[in-house]
Parts: sequence; structure tokens; C-alpha cells
Amino acid sequence: MRRLVSLLLVLLLLPGYLHAQAGDGRIYVRRIEFQGTDRINDDVLRRELTQVEGAVINTTELERSRLRLEQLPFVDRARIEREPVAGAPDQVDLVITITDAPARRYGVGGAYSESLGLSGYGFFLNNNLLGTGQRLFAKLEKSEFFTAAQLSHTDPFTGANRISRTVSIMSRRFDQLTADTTELNGDLLKGQLEFGYRIAERQAMRLGLALQDAELTTGQLASTQLEDWVQNNGNPVVGGDVSSTDYLLGEFLFGWHHDTRDGGAFPTSGLEQQINAKLAVPGSEVEYYSLEYTLSKYWSLNPDWTLRFVTKLGYGAKYGSSTTSLPPNLNWFAGGPNTVRGFRENRLGPRDSLGNPYGGNLLLAGQLELMAPVPEKWQERLRIGLFYDVGNVFSTENVSFVDDAGQPLDYGFDLSELRQSVGISAHIRLPIGLVRLSYGIALNANESDNPFRRDDTERVQVAIGVGF
Repeated sequence: MRRLVSLLLVLLLLPGYLHAQAGDGRIYVRRIEFQGTDRINDDVLRRELTQVEGAVINTTELERSRLRLEQLPFVDRARIEREPVAGAPDQVDLVITITDAPARRYGVGGAYSESLGLSGYGFFLNNNLLGTGQRLFAKLEKSEFFTAAQLSHTDPFTGANRISRTVSIMSRRFDQLTADTTELNGDLLKGQLEFGYRIAERQAMRLGLALQDAELTTGQLASTQLEDWVQNNGNPVVGGDVSSTDYLLGEFLFGWHHDTRDGGAFPTSGLEQQINAKLAVPGSEVEYYSLEYTLSKYWSLNPDWTLRFVTKLGYGAKYGSSTTSLPPNLNWFAGGPNTVRGFRENRLGPRDSLGNPYGGNLLLAGQLELMAPVPEKWQERLRIGLFYDVGNVFSTENVSFVDDAGQPLDYGFDLSELRQSVGISAHIRLPIGLVRLSYGIALNANESDNPFRRDDTERVQVAIGVGF
């Protein structure tokens, strides 16, 4: 009986023993070592790896790990080499050589557009604070109409689920929304906490909560619409020719970003989508919500021609009984390089009682552009295209508009009110920044004698972003 049991045990264990002696043909990673850098903590690099120690080596995971490392803003290049382990033919060590990229950046720059005039800014950015991979950012911006400051800190890896955390504080003061709008003084202070999650290699989402203290003030030459909003929302104070209101609110924030484009500045294929939404916390002194969606799609028709389509959709509204409409400083504007070229920048849509742009709570805009071939030596610095633009802004809330004769005006949504234009454009990358030029012809401008209905057209338009 004992012999029979022994024989059965041998038969059961022999195949596994022989298999172990012969080896299974797999190669295992014994150790992973980083070289070439002393500015980045080891755990900051190691958490980007999908190829791990003790696992079977996988060429797909090796390549994915390399790409993830090179996506870090403070890594220029990652090179992975295999080193055999003496006496262990089924094991290797991985040596990853890191070439650092500058983690700290600072500088000044500026921009110009017709509606915002000249603006300048200065910033400081450290993408690898004390070697931890954390990000510190500070920016100060000044223009003819506003002053803004921002300070933020981001920890990109707060836990095992690759969740990032950003804490920021922002301040903004303005006396006009654009060069053509009626005077409105604002003082905004916001603190914000956001958590981000990388859904996939090219897709991420974020959730957050913000606390904002706002004060809006109108002067002697305020429009009826601005006066109505300030005097009927928040905690209004009316005295003489000046009205003001202040309000405290919380905001729930949501964002989603998906980007498969093959380049940042001049892509030729791929898709980028963004959703940004915010909802004032119920019980805030002003209650509203807003949603904005942008899409950029590129098709490479052949090695020389590229088709580009961009759309931007925005909608916001009040909710509850304590708020009359979306705060005027959150309205969208249309016309110009970012929406409908051939029409003066930010002058489409509703006009206030003084005949100035008031903006709207509903935005629809789209741009279709065919990029023509240019000589190879200029392809990284120049794009020329033929475009078709369509769009406008509308007011769908209970904001009252009248013309100078006291006749009511309806700026509600109407497909026939979408403005259209065609033309030619050029995007030029210079050492100091990006210059956008366009020559547009308005196809259906309203040429009414009523200035509250008449569209302002402009064929040649220039927008400049400058960095030093």
C-alpha cells in the first residue's frame, strides 16, 4: 500500500518538477534602477511604471512606461536597457537612464486683441518642487481693463488611484468686461480645491469645490440691464448714482479633457474635447449653473492638406427664486478670431440700453478651415487656410432689452440669427509668440438702420500672443 501511495505522489509531482527544471521560457524583471538624474525622487519616477519588478518582462509595458516617463514635464528622455543577471538566465535588470528637462520656468509675455487691448503678464512655474513632482505656479496679469493674480499648488499623485490634488487662490479686479462693454467694476476673490483623475493615457477628469466672494459695482453711466442685475441680486446697496452688490457662493466644478492630436501647435490629425461645468452650491447668495463644451477635430486629407473643425457651445442660467439671471460677468460674447471672423470682436448678439454688447447666456460657434500646403521649410511656422465660420450669442433668460425708441428687442435663440462668414486666415509662429491674421467677409450681416440690430463688420483682424 505504501508503495502505491509513493508511486502516485511521484506521478503527481514529477511534471511540475521537470517543468521547473526545464524552465518556462519566460524572462522576469529582478530589479529596476534609475540613472542620470539626482533632481527627481525615485518614487516619483517609479510610480509611472507599468512594468514592475518581479513580473514577466513585457515589451508593451516597457514602451508604455517609457512614454509615461517622457510625459512628465521635467523629463526630456527616458532610455530603457536590459542587463542580464549572472547565474539566472530567466532574469534581467532594467536600467532606465533619465535625461532631465528644465523643471523651473519663469518669464513675462503679453497679448493683443481688439476687444481686450494690450495685456501683459509675468509667471513662475516649478513642475518638480523639491524633487517631489509637485507643481507650484504663480501668475500676475495686467491689462487696460483688469488685474488678475493666481497662486496654485498641485500634487499629481496623492494616492494609489493616481488622483491629483490642486489648491489655488485667485483674485481678479476689472472695470470693463471688454473694450466695448458698458463700465462694470468687479472685485472677485476665489479659493479652489480640485481633484483630478487620469482615466486613460490621453483622457482625464477633475472634480472640485470653489468658494468665491464677489462684489459688482455700477457707475453713473451704467446700462439698465447692469443696474437691474446689481440691484436685484446678492446683497445690493443703492446710493445716489452708484449701485453695488456683494455675494458669497460655493461652486461645484467638473471638467473632462480628451486629446488625441498629433501635435500641440499645428496638429494635422486627431481630436481634442473639453467639458467645463460649474454649479453654484444650493443656498449660495447667487444661484446659477453653466456648461461649456469645445471640440477641435483635424483630418489629414493628404500629406499637404489638413481640414480643421472647431466648435464651442456654452449655456448658463440661474436657478431658484433668489437670482434673476446669470451674472453678467459670466456671459459669453461672439464675433472675432475665436468665433465668427469678419464681424467685430465680441460685438455680436444682445445690446444693452446704451447700445453696447451685453453678451448672452447661450453661445453657438463653429469654424471649418481648410489648411493649404506651404513650402516644407515653413511648415512648422506657418499655416494658411480658407475658412467658413458660423455662430452668435443669445439671451434666453428674463433679461429685458429695448432700443433707444423704447421698443422691446428679442435676442432669444433663432437659427436664422446665426451669423456666417468666409475668408482666408494665416497663423504665424514667431519667436515671440503666435500671430493670427484673417480677412473675412460677412455673408449675412444685419444692416438695419436700428443700431441695436445692426451688426458691426470688420474684414481684417489681428490677434497676437507674445511670450518673452
